Amino acid sequence: MKGILELKNTGSVSDVDVKSRIVSGYLSSFDNIDSDNDIIVKGAFQKSINERFSSIFFLYQHDWSKPLGKFKTLQEDQKGLYFEAEIVETSYGVDQLKLYESGLVNEHSIGFQTIKSDTATSGTRTIKEVKLYEGSAVTLGANSQTPFTGFKSQTQQKDAISKIVTLMKNGNLTDDTFIQLELALKMLQSEAYELGKTENTQSKNEPSADTQMKAYEPLLNTLTSFKIN
Repeated sequence: MKGILELKNTGSVSDVDVKSRIVSGYLSSFDNIDSDNDIIVKGAFQKSINERFSSIFFLYQHDWSKPLGKFKTLQEDQKGLYFEAEIVETSYGVDQLKLYESGLVNEHSIGFQTIKSDTATSGTRTIKEVKLYEGSAVTLGANSQTPFTGFKSQTQQKDAISKIVTLMKNGNLTDDTFIQLELALKMLQSEAYELGKTENTQSKNEPSADTQMKAYEPLLNTLTSFKIN
C-alpha cells in the first residue's frame, strides 16, 4: 500500500569476507511472485539509488539504533538489487559476521514504501517504484514482519538447529543475539514437530511424528542449558 512502510524478505547472500568485513549479495530479486503475492520489477529501486543512496542504511534486524554499516555498492542488474556493504566493528556487527560465517544468515530483508504499483485482477501486485530506506540482515525467524516460511525437509531443520546450537555454545555473542537465536530454536522446535506430523500423514510406512522427533532430541535438549538472564 502506497505510503505505508513495508518489510519484505526477498534477498540473498553471495559472499562474505570476514577478514575485510565485506558482505555482498542481493537485497531483492526481480520478477518473482513472493508470499505477499507481489512482484518487484527492474527499475523499482533506481530512483532511490539515484536520489538518496547515502540515506539508505544497512541495519541489524531492522533496528535503526543498530546500523551494520553503509552500502558501498547498490545497483540494479538483471537478477535484482545487488549490494556490497562493509560491516562496522561494533558488538552486533561482529555477531552478524559470525552468523554469516556459520551459515545461519543467508537472506536479507528490505524496508521501503511503495510509490508506484499495479494490481492485476488475479490480485498480484506489480511494484514498479519504491522509496528504499534500508536493507537488513535478519536472524532466522527473529522478526515477526519477516516470518520464516518453513523448511521442506527435516534434514534442513536439523542442519539449522545444529548450526544454532554450535554457535550458541562456541560463540562469544551479545545478549541480544543470544535472545534472537533462542527464539529461532523455539520456532524450529515447533516447526519440526509440525513437519513430522505432515510427513507422517503422507505415508503409512513412515514412523509416527513422536518417533521422528526423537532424532531432534539431543539438539533440542541442548536448548535447555541456554537461559538468558
